[in-house]
Amino acid sequence: MHKAANAYMQTQVTTTTPGHLVVLLYDGAITFLEQAKQEIQAKNYAKKGILISQALDIIAELDGSLNVDKGGEIAQNLHKLYVYCNTRLLQANLKMDTGIVDEVIGILSAFRSAFSEISNNQAYQAPPKAASYYAR
Repeated sequence: MHKAANAYMQTQVTTTTPGHLVVLLYDGAITFLEQAKQEIQAKNYAKKGILISQALDIIAELDGSLNVDKGGEIAQNLHKLYVYCNTRLLQANLKMDTGIVDEVIGILSAFRSAFSEISNNQAYQAPPKAASYYAR
């Protein structure tokens, strides 16, 4: 079963548009953070740390793939918000603070919603503007 799920995810990632891939990354980070909140409440601090680290890795990937030349000011602002999210998650990790995790989930959810809307808009065809914020 695990192999089938991995094969499905691999196919989904390799056959999707850049805009949808960004949405998948946001989904992953949000999922890890929701799970981290549960681990904080369960006082499973080691697992919480791993989950927050996984979300930080995804945010770093999103940040590292920004294309400042094509994305201009929007890409620069996304970079600043990713740095802010990283800082807040490091604080949440140290303080065991689910409120801070919720704050970052809110930010990432707003980004996810915006990218999803852009990616799903039928009038919005290649090349996707949302993806232009990111390097290809």
